Amino acid sequence: MSQVINIHDLAKVLSAAGDRLSAPDLPVPATVTEAMAVQKASYEPAPAGPVGYKVACSPDGIAVIGRLLPLAIETDPVPALPWRKGARIEVEIAVRFATALPPRQGGYSRDEVKAAIGSVHLGIEILDSRIAEGSKAPYLLFLADRIGNAGYALGPELPNDMLETVGGNPLEVLLEGSSIHAADARHPADDAMAWLMDWANDSTRPLDTLSAGEIITTGSLCGALDISGPGLLRTRLAETWEMSLILEDRLRGD
Repeated sequence: MSQVINIHDLAKVLSAAGDRLSAPDLPVPATVTEAMAVQKASYEPAPAGPVGYKVACSPDGIAVIGRLLPLAIETDPVPALPWRKGARIEVEIAVRFATALPPRQGGYSRDEVKAAIGSVHLGIEILDSRIAEGSKAPYLLFLADRIGNAGYALGPELPNDMLETVGGNPLEVLLEGSSIHAADARHPADDAMAWLMDWANDSTRPLDTLSAGEIITTGSLCGALDISGPGLLRTRLAETWEMSLILEDRLRGD
């Protein structure tokens, strides 16, 4: 028998969580729509500043998103995001839209989506679910928790063609000068635009999504990397583009 949940009660529990919560103690949304409603309620009122989302694909093949909070834009000095034991990171490609792509019947071609993108960036996502089981929790509960997002840093601009050619480029990640990852970049779908295309072509998504100025991060190029402690994180893609992020030992500020 499915549970009847109160969307705002679950959202309040998730948003107020300090220590990680046990999945069996929480009600599980019944549908993707309900999980997304919990997610949205958990960060309302939304903070001022740029709007960003991660795109993903549910186990049932449904396009989903998770709000990126907090969202830092790489500047001088180096941006900082919170870290705690058990947090992980993913290096990703993100895009910022120059023109809106409102949902429409029939969707968009790949060329239409690319034409709407104003810039392509290197980025780093912090993964730290408020649920102790993380991605092993019931998926709809994990989705309600913003798919584990605990922050994102938007880094330097890349050539737009990296959306098509990033796979196979060397990618290195260092924490406090020690390498924690060195391998060729690879997206889980072998296509950095795959989940973005799925979301763009979901005619049921909210009308205000993929608006001009919105930032979308498209999925990991290195898998989820364990981070043993706070400190300076640096990544380098294709031996050319670099970004840095300070991981601070503090409770999440979202």
